[in-house]
Amino acid sequence: MLTVGPRFRATLTSAVAASIAVGLPACSPPVEESRGSAPTVATDRTVRYGTATPLVTFDPHLADTGAPFTTYLVPVYDGLTRMNTADYSKPYPGLAVSWTWPEPTTVEFELRRDVRFIDGVRFDAHAAKANIERLLRLQGPRINTVASIDTAEAVDDFTLRLHLNAPDPTLLYNLGMSPGLMVSPAAFDNPDLDLDPVGTGPWRYDRDNSAIGQVHRFVPNPDYFDPAFRDAPHLAIHELVNNRARLNALLSGEIDLADIGPSDAGPARAAGFEVASFPTGWRGLTILDRAGELVPELGDPRVRQALGFAIDRQTIADTVFFGYARPASQPMLTGLGHDPALDGFFSYDPERARALLAEAGAAGFSFTVPVLPDTTAAYEAVQAHLRRVGIDMRIQVIEPGTIEALGRTRRYPVNTIGYPNFDPDSRHQAIWSATAGFNPFRYEHPRLEELGREARRSLDEDLRARNYREYFNIVVREVLSLVLLHVDSLVAYDADKLRDVRVDRYMLWEVRLRDP
Repeated sequence: MLTVGPRFRATLTSAVAASIAVGLPACSPPVEESRGSAPTVATDRTVRYGTATPLVTFDPHLADTGAPFTTYLVPVYDGLTRMNTADYSKPYPGLAVSWTWPEPTTVEFELRRDVRFIDGVRFDAHAAKANIERLLRLQGPRINTVASIDTAEAVDDFTLRLHLNAPDPTLLYNLGMSPGLMVSPAAFDNPDLDLDPVGTGPWRYDRDNSAIGQVHRFVPNPDYFDPAFRDAPHLAIHELVNNRARLNALLSGEIDLADIGPSDAGPARAAGFEVASFPTGWRGLTILDRAGELVPELGDPRVRQALGFAIDRQTIADTVFFGYARPASQPMLTGLGHDPALDGFFSYDPERARALLAEAGAAGFSFTVPVLPDTTAAYEAVQAHLRRVGIDMRIQVIEPGTIEALGRTRRYPVNTIGYPNFDPDSRHQAIWSATAGFNPFRYEHPRLEELGREARRSLDEDLRARNYREYFNIVVREVLSLVLLHVDSLVAYDADKLRDVRVDRYMLWEVRLRDP
């Protein structure tokens, strides 16, 4: 029997409860004790958040910038800057209070003077320099986003200067993501840094009361420099691998806030929960094997175009995403790189798809894609559309948290990673450049390289806009990635307990408990 909070008892009907509860995976009970330790906080003073993303590592220089960055790194670390999700070109101050550009290849940061790492070590320019040098030495998965950095210099105790090998208009916001997060230099050699973060962030990781694979607990950092965090709640991040498990935990009162899928928004609202949404990225098929090394047919742009015309995007948006997605043909939703002429480039036209396949002599070929459990329904719909034109797309369901790593290997010819659509500079570096992490076959398109290189090294916004319009015309028309939908991220939450909830990379920074 489901146990629900007072405000939901009147609204949660037995029919709704049955439709949600039947067949749902059992959720692990909250872990209030671990290794013999006493509970750290009362449940009602904790924001309990359910996510599908497992902890990968607490070492930011070896971490990705996607969901693990959002969920686990942001509470315990600060960056030199902080991403402004309303305008990515204008990052907020972080551990740097201001910055100037003495010349196009030099940026100078004035650092905060009142910050210590949780181990007591002072944060200053020498610590920041050591972090940049460690980042460059380790060459982690996001090193390409700060590849413009040559050297770091501590000008004085609180002035850091970075020398670049070329102008880089993206550097400031990339230093607010995992590459720019600051670790105590005294912890660099900790063998368990991946499980025991030593940062300056608003929270400290409560390792003794956490259980790997189940729940991760965080307590407010009493020495945090920002007074806005004086009322920060405790956090408990629960690893719940699929959407229905998280919804079940929300309804049962185990958690207060959860990432949910589109099909769960209706049941959550019916049970009295609020649902927040925000367009955060695109989904589709990114072609890794662009030269046809594993699957020869994929080396022909006509075949890749056939994939685009074979898929009914609107039907998938309506039936799988319940309106929380919109058909798309290009990666950028708006702004830099968006070209209105590419809107609707791929209509649903299976006859045209068959004609292109016949022209290329590619009827009846097959390929395999890795798919996360929570996106299986969407890609099963894609699979059905492709099957109707004679293409056999085979689905291999993989473990949550593994798709990014697999996307950097040559194991699959196509990946199904969902990408953010806010920044063409980092998308070039991540997906389409010859050295991109998600281009494991090292496919090189000379014109893309030229356009991307010029745009990334220029501070001229007109040049950048021209280059990226041409750039994305190549990506779309040659189908280096097949964009299908712009999708929303969704969270459901207990509005009687929580306030200030919105879908954002820094969501947990902003959520607060309502006064009793």
